[in-house]
Amino acid sequence: MQIICKNCETAYEQTYKYCPECSQKSKLHRLTLHDVVHEGIHYFTHADKGLFQLIRDLMVKTGVVAYEYIEGKRKKYFPPLNFFLLIAAVFVFVASMGEGKVNVDVMKQHPELAKIGDPTARQQAIGVYERKANVAHFTTKYSNLMAMGSLPLTALVFWLFYRKNKYNYIEHLVAGMYMLGFCILIYAGIILPLSFAFGFKGNPAVLLFFITQILYFTIFYYRFLGKQTKSDFVKALGVSLLSLVVWIAISGSLVRFYIVSGFGGLLT
Repeated sequence: MQIICKNCETAYEQTYKYCPECSQKSKLHRLTLHDVVHEGIHYFTHADKGLFQLIRDLMVKTGVVAYEYIEGKRKKYFPPLNFFLLIAAVFVFVASMGEGKVNVDVMKQHPELAKIGDPTARQQAIGVYERKANVAHFTTKYSNLMAMGSLPLTALVFWLFYRKNKYNYIEHLVAGMYMLGFCILIYAGIILPLSFAFGFKGNPAVLLFFITQILYFTIFYYRFLGKQTKSDFVKALGVSLLSLVVWIAISGSLVRFYIVSGFGGLLT
């Protein structure tokens, strides 16, 4: 006798404890609070592919995680895209703590603007100063989008320099989700709280993040590609540094363009 899976509607033998198609249990009962809580905890802590297990592995095994996932151990680890999006959301929450609404009185801060006789020129100058103030707020409030925006470019840089290896661009992108996601977690969970506690927000915190990112990227790719020689490590360091420089150059150009033009007011 066959039964129908309530999740994917696959027909299978009644003797099966789990659906052979989606792995849902064959015998279900009414949901209780215990079921909901247990499922949530299980999702993050499951020994085979829990989030906390993945974070530990990314810290201890670094690039080996991406290597094993790409090579076929898909059930062993928390999915890379889920991990990256979740960490990006956490980063935005932590980064937005203490970040108040932008309310800049440009004329009060820069009284010399009142001396500009041409109303059009004066308004343009005011707009530039206002957009300068908005940049810091934007990079905090939408930092998840910035991090996600850097991911395709970072993967492209690594793929270009390691294109003779067996991995294609998408596989480098998957590796980047684990790699960049862990760095964002370090920034959100350690660097930012320390910066709030000890008052070194701004450039010092960003510099510390960049240093951490370069070092982690280097070790990650050195192990991800199974390299062994000193020259391999130096190359991984160089590519990691270059990927960061390229992203800073592109994002910096976009910021400068926004300050000058305002992108038509899209970011205000």
